[in-house]
Amino acid sequence: MQTTVIFKTDKKLKEAAQKTAKTMGIPFSAVMNEYLRDFVEKKQITFSTEQYNPTPYLRKILERGEKDLAAGKNIKTFDNLEDLFADLNA
Repeated sequence: MQTTVIFKTDKKLKEAAQKTAKTMGIPFSAVMNEYLRDFVEKKQITFSTEQYNPTPYLRKILERGEKDLAAGKNIKTFDNLEDLFADLNA
């Protein structure tokens, strides 16, 4: 049984991915299905900081967070995601 997945992405990125798949001689849907299979099998996803450069505002927040972590301030730990979400929704 097949289904359709709809999600938003950058138009240029989509076109580049489709072009790359075509150059390799494989359907774009095969590329996406392989990524989904890998995600489900490994239960992990990797994001690289090489591709994403934080804005100056986000960089400031991250630096503040690093300082707090080093000083042991404003730190809260959770044993599982359910506890985290319960805390966020409280």
